[in-house]
Amino acid sequence: MPSRALARWSQESRAALDALDAAHARVAATRRVGRALAQPIAHAYLVAVAAQFQRYCRDLHSEAAQRLADAVEPRAFRGTVLRLLTEGRRLDAGNATAGALGADFDRLGLELLAALEASAPGRRLIRELERLHVWRNAIVHQDFTLKPGRAKLVRGTAPEELRHVRRWRASCDALAGTLDALVRAHVSQVVGGAPWR
Repeated sequence: MPSRALARWSQESRAALDALDAAHARVAATRRVGRALAQPIAHAYLVAVAAQFQRYCRDLHSEAAQRLADAVEPRAFRGTVLRLLTEGRRLDAGNATAGALGADFDRLGLELLAALEASAPGRRLIRELERLHVWRNAIVHQDFTLKPGRAKLVRGTAPEELRHVRRWRASCDALAGTLDALVRAHVSQVVGGAPWR
């Protein structure tokens, strides 16, 4: 059974991102203003992908933390445990980068990055996520002067090209499914039963 976070990502987030994709297609098809508007819409689309994915990750973390806290006995400690698992999360204040995901899900006892990096698809998805966030930060801060390491990471990609934005969106979609499965298995093992209620 998928998490409520994944259901929201698959429905609500998909609808919001589909609307931006369609808007870009409509604007790009018009000759007079298409080029002038296509870039800002592509940038908005890219930032929305990052934002929607961050919400998904935060929602998934909250759902897992709540289920783990609900399993604590005596019951009087459940609120304290939930607060310790969620207070000061990196996902509450920053991007859903590999580092933020690793730090926040480690609090739940899940070595998420190690699990992802154990497979070639997982490593590829993390790399795509990092590329998305390099461009997200460049757009949001309006600073496209990238440090050498970041420039090397995103070489051959461009935030205004819809094919790249769509690829990063597809990577986030695949990563969402993978994260959901990993977190579901971990929570189920810890609580000894259904991961979600």
